Amino acid sequence: MTSAHDNNSGQGSNDLGTAVVYESPTVEVEGKPLGNLFEIEKCHLEVIEGAEKGTHLVFDKPTVRIGKDPLNDLVLNDPSVSRQHCELRMQNGHYKLIDLGSTNGTFLDDLKVGEIFLGHGTVFRAGQTLVRFRVEVEKEPITRTDATRYGDIIGRSAGLRDVFAIMDKVAPSELSVVIEGETGSGKELIARALHENSRRADRPLVVFDCSAFPATLLESELFGHEKGAFSGASYQHKGVFERADGGTIFFDELAEMDVEFQPKFLRVLETGEFRRVGGERTIRVDVRVVAATNRNLDEMIVDGGFRRDLFYRLAKVRFKLPPLRERHEDIELLVDFFLDLLAPSLGERAIMTPDGMQALREYSWPGNIRELRNVIERAATMCGGRISGDYLRRELGLTEAVRPLGPAAPPHHSPGGTHAVLTAPIIGLDGDAAVPLREAKDQLVSDFEKQYLEHLLGKHKMNISAAAREAQVDRRHFYRLLKKYDLMK
Repeated sequence: MTSAHDNNSGQGSNDLGTAVVYESPTVEVEGKPLGNLFEIEKCHLEVIEGAEKGTHLVFDKPTVRIGKDPLNDLVLNDPSVSRQHCELRMQNGHYKLIDLGSTNGTFLDDLKVGEIFLGHGTVFRAGQTLVRFRVEVEKEPITRTDATRYGDIIGRSAGLRDVFAIMDKVAPSELSVVIEGETGSGKELIARALHENSRRADRPLVVFDCSAFPATLLESELFGHEKGAFSGASYQHKGVFERADGGTIFFDELAEMDVEFQPKFLRVLETGEFRRVGGERTIRVDVRVVAATNRNLDEMIVDGGFRRDLFYRLAKVRFKLPPLRERHEDIELLVDFFLDLLAPSLGERAIMTPDGMQALREYSWPGNIRELRNVIERAATMCGGRISGDYLRRELGLTEAVRPLGPAAPPHHSPGGTHAVLTAPIIGLDGDAAVPLREAKDQLVSDFEKQYLEHLLGKHKMNISAAAREAQVDRRHFYRLLKKYDLMK
């Protein structure tokens, strides 16, 4: 079986009979390639003295509650034990023993404790009951799933189904995750699926784009600030960590985080503690971190652009998502999904012709799934319910010359009025010499991008933030595009 944890290159083929060489998507745990078994740390509690002597329970949950109340995980029929006596809480990869205001206290070596991290084999006392704590690593097998969907992630390719199987193991754990992949390959969908299938699913998922804030604002955005902490701080602001307490934070574009800020970020990840800017009170939070980047973190570490210790703290599990050009067998499922989504707004479900599907398989999809969705949205609007291969080849720049360069067609508005579909001129023949395909395609994309930007700027009366939001791109990237096409006013 070829699995997502194999590092060997595989070979597939597209419908043109051309071999496509690719590496299976890989997963690393603690910096090592994942084997056929997934290691899970489990909490073992054994009562060694007291009414429940001999009781041995195993848990793989982030919080284990102990007390006389029958709803606790470990129920102790000890008169000196409170109903909610104490709990073990997973924090930053370790279990912490926390007394819950019990009447007779929780003790470690005859020392009364409020909260303390436990080591393997530690014995603690609740009332008159002695409990031994251990953490054991258990290995669970990974088998490829037959499912073609996990949350909003869709695909039937073998590599993606291996990722689904591994996510089943990773999601319920407390492991921090780094997701690497090209822009538009579905990194945020992976993050959302991990959260929705975790034990934190009923708590917040907070998304933070590291590229959207300069270094001077990162501390305030992540940790919050007190009123009057700096000029313009007219109210108290809770940061991302505080808002996500008990839940998950998804740090998108992780590699864009300023390297000078990374040590502060690392300290909070390790301790779970911080102070708001201008504040004196230490705030403690319990969050799980999932991060994503489209950059090569290994190269950045070597070049000094990303801290090695921060990488090791975050990348307990490391996903490397395959681009769509290595998953051509997933295109048909994705197209069906997008067409179903569009049907209510269009009044009917568009039909993808066999030649249209073939055209989609011929394309390399540099923008990945996001680009595919945009193409399908435009095609379903423009083709009158039947999407042809000829239209898609023109749209994707796959066709040979069809007409000379001419003025662009005016913007076309979809029936709902919320999305603009723009058509760029098609590059064709110049006399008897055909323009090279790549050059024609690059020109086509550039012309389209410029028209698209001009349209959005006009629509939003030069409000760049609003235009960037509608385009669903980072504001800094939007600025770069405006500069590229000399559209800055």
